[in-house]
Amino acid sequence: MPAAGYPGWTEQVVIAVRLLTYWNSKRISAELRRRQIADVGETWIEALFDRFGTARPSLPREAGPRYERSQPNELWHIDIKGPFFIQLLEHRYLKTWLVGLVDDHSRYVLGLRIQTSSQLAPILIWLRDCIELCGQPLAVMSDNGSPFVVWMPGVLTAFGKTLQEMAIRHIRTQINSPWTNGKIERFWKLLQAEVLDRQVFRSLEEAEEALSRFAAYYNYHRLSGAIGWLTPGERFDGTPFTDRGFENIPALEHLQDWLAQLMRAA
Repeated sequence: MPAAGYPGWTEQVVIAVRLLTYWNSKRISAELRRRQIADVGETWIEALFDRFGTARPSLPREAGPRYERSQPNELWHIDIKGPFFIQLLEHRYLKTWLVGLVDDHSRYVLGLRIQTSSQLAPILIWLRDCIELCGQPLAVMSDNGSPFVVWMPGVLTAFGKTLQEMAIRHIRTQINSPWTNGKIERFWKLLQAEVLDRQVFRSLEEAEEALSRFAAYYNYHRLSGAIGWLTPGERFDGTPFTDRGFENIPALEHLQDWLAQLMRAA
């Protein structure tokens, strides 16, 4: 029997979402509410998970100090991840690196690229393109890796010199403090879980297309609990969130017709 106060089809929808996305109860509640599917609370959803055996035990995160700039373009976070390997043919792999750029206030992905070397020169060209498209930040934060920092007082890398020429402050993370650049680290975890662990690429072009699709989904269609269940796009440039049902959710949009039938029959 369905729980009191909610139509029976709501249980089907919540369980389907859980199995296909592995979202937690807070996210499912927020997504269903903002997409005008159902107004269900997270406590009811947790009880449903327990009843159907889809509960997910979790350990508390080790959190560092939280901070957030008050406006877009006050602070950007940049990072390089890799190498990642794309299997082109049997026993033939392409080594690649990912470069990401995230706005601190909105969590908006300003840029996401994949390249076949860790060299800085193409990153600087890309950074200038991002600034031209999104506006100039007051500061950019990086870790202390060699592309960004030289361990010699007063000596700047090409990255530091570029920021200096553009009157952009370069902020370096503290040693052994990954939460300092945590906004982009969190993005990397999502990208790993929702794209890199789920898809197989057979060419650089396939990888580029997948990254582009995910960045668009992340910016304009994926709600963020860290900013009150808004999308990054709502916070960054005011783009309204207009999705209804399972629109623009990669793991669920194939169920849009099924969802519409359930809601019409209710």
